[in-house]
Amino acid sequence: MELRARATARLVDESVPAMVWAARPDMSCEYLSREWLRFTGLAEEHALGDGWSRAVHPEDLARWLDACVRAFDAREPLQLDYRLRRHDGEYRWMRDRGAPRLSADGVFLGFAGACVDIDECKRAERELARALERERRLRIATEESSRAKDGFLSAVLLDLQSPVQAIAHWARHLRNRVIPDSEAAEALEAMERNARAQERILADLLDLSRVAHGAPPLPRASLEEPLLHGVRVLVVDDDPGARETVLKVLGIAGAETKAACSSAEALDALPAFHPDVLLSDLAMLNGAGYELIRAVRALPAERGGCMRAAALMGGDQPEDLMRAVAAGYDAQLAKPVEPLSLLAVVARLATSSPM
Repeated sequence: MELRARATARLVDESVPAMVWAARPDMSCEYLSREWLRFTGLAEEHALGDGWSRAVHPEDLARWLDACVRAFDAREPLQLDYRLRRHDGEYRWMRDRGAPRLSADGVFLGFAGACVDIDECKRAERELARALERERRLRIATEESSRAKDGFLSAVLLDLQSPVQAIAHWARHLRNRVIPDSEAAEALEAMERNARAQERILADLLDLSRVAHGAPPLPRASLEEPLLHGVRVLVVDDDPGARETVLKVLGIAGAETKAACSSAEALDALPAFHPDVLLSDLAMLNGAGYELIRAVRALPAERGGCMRAAALMGGDQPEDLMRAVAAGYDAQLAKPVEPLSLLAVVARLATSSPM
């Protein structure tokens, strides 16, 4: 029986490319497969006994020894990752698993186990960790840059507010001292009106900057009314995040808004909401943005057929722009939408809208 067992072990050793090992209860090595010897390049007489530890990386040796001692003492399975020297001198990561060997009557005979080369997995893990670290640093740098940019923008906007308010004040002051309905009075009225519009835009942008950082909008004691006061805007987008961003910007500017996530929902909202401006995403499923504007343009004027509309577009290809205009849109906005562009377009469309 013993000769047959040895013959079977030799056959397995020659036919299975596995790095198998066996150790006695005192942790001395009593068997190493041909694959283990081939990988390390050690001769069997040098590797058996205590020699098998020679191939373990010096930095991993103490950890390898500690794990083996604990497993042998507790008679519990062993699993350990460490670096093993290959025959060409390169160290490669191995995952070593071992289990206690017991005789038929329960006597502890030592351990048997096998090593699996996991160096490629370890390399991939390291690359992933480095990539995640680079992404983390880039995100931090981007956030810091964004905060610096927002702070600079806020400072510029605050610096612009004072001269704009002064222009509006002195234009009104002078208008009250010239002949009513004269050319000078009309010019001063236009100057004041434009200065007030710029003042509202600056205030809206400052509010957007504050809200983006979690602060409430500033009081508007010096402003007559918000930029989009009394303007009703219907926003149609199947992307909840993009939709909410547009609604927030319009809400800060004083517009009355309603949201829809499909062309059908938008058409249902028209009779009761009576929007002045329609903002619709063109990238909705199956070209629903084009179908929506065609359906709107087919309505009678009193039901919204002449309503001004802007297309929210993911790109700026000339053919897409031409197609949007041909479908019936009056303006286009690139996504992600910039707040200033959004307010400017909506204000322009609302001014020309048959309210």
